[in-house]
Amino acid sequence: MPNLPIPEGRRSKRILAKTRASMVVNLDRNQKRLPCLVLDSSKEGLRLRSNFHLRRGQVVEIVLDEEPHSGRRCSVVWIGKAGSKHEGEVGVQTV
Repeated sequence: MPNLPIPEGRRSKRILAKTRASMVVNLDRNQKRLPCLVLDSSKEGLRLRSNFHLRRGQVVEIVLDEEPHSGRRCSVVWIGKAGSKHEGEVGVQTV
């Protein structure tokens, strides 16, 4: 997978992924497993494409379809703004 250059302010390289995954979230005290796509990853976290509402600081678990028994606990650090090129994307950091 190709590495992207490190933009100013980034701590590590991103690795393109385009991997199917699931995001486990707590909705009204019930766990829901929702599909998402991992766009790229780094040592610190992941950039995902999803179509459900999250909020900054929310803790989720990311489970890659190719590794169903190894979930990564993450915190939402940014959400793409509507109308921007990052609409529908979410940045999560491993906790």
